[in-house]
Amino acid sequence: MINQQNIFDENLINIRKKRIINKFSPFLHSLAINDLKDRLVEIEDEFFETLVVGPFAKHWAHNISQKKANTIDDKKFLKIIPSSQDFIISALHLHSVNDPISKLVQMRFGLKKNGIFIGYAFGEKSLYELRKSLEYAELKNFGGISPRVHPMIDTPTYGSLLNRSGFKFCVTDKLHFEIEYKDPWDLIIDLKSIGETNCLLKRSKKPLTKIFLNDFLNFYKQNFSSNKKHNRFIATFDIICLTGWNTKPKSFL
Repeated sequence: MINQQNIFDENLINIRKKRIINKFSPFLHSLAINDLKDRLVEIEDEFFETLVVGPFAKHWAHNISQKKANTIDDKKFLKIIPSSQDFIISALHLHSVNDPISKLVQMRFGLKKNGIFIGYAFGEKSLYELRKSLEYAELKNFGGISPRVHPMIDTPTYGSLLNRSGFKFCVTDKLHFEIEYKDPWDLIIDLKSIGETNCLLKRSKKPLTKIFLNDFLNFYKQNFSSNKKHNRFIATFDIICLTGWNTKPKSFL
């Protein structure tokens, strides 16, 4: 049964991300990792127990300055010992889980008292241009719109999710990027390289014809060209950073 908390085919997401683990392109993840490094400098604290959560957690752990950071994959039930971590990082994956509150609560339970959580997730207007171009091609070829790009959560909603999960001193802010591509198809290749292609339960099963793809590409090129460079095309990515503290002793009771 499909409901509000069950919009993603999480099995398909896991299969796709495991399939590309050795071909993983870190480009978009690096945007978030670089921001995390800056925030860690500002915090000026040493975390003895650090855990990174997500399909590409090992890549994140290797590239941040925290020594001996442990990693776990994104599962329905996260294998985190309660009250065991000083610092937990959610590595750009909360935007594609069916129950983000459950994941946030599990990570909060894993924090020691006064432990800190920092998470990253795609949100807001991410892939706006791709969404509009696909909608145009859908309407022209099929007379209606079917979901081909994942829905995005905005910054205030992520803040609400943090509060509802029991975190304190919550802060959410947005990193906005406009990436230039030589061709919109290069964007599709980038999305495949991080396992971010369509995994909605209600995704369209209609085959993409050559005419459909030409309509999609032409609309993208005509409407979302870069103002800075000729023959370059914009792709928007908003990355939301979620920060919260666990200020109370944790219990599953």
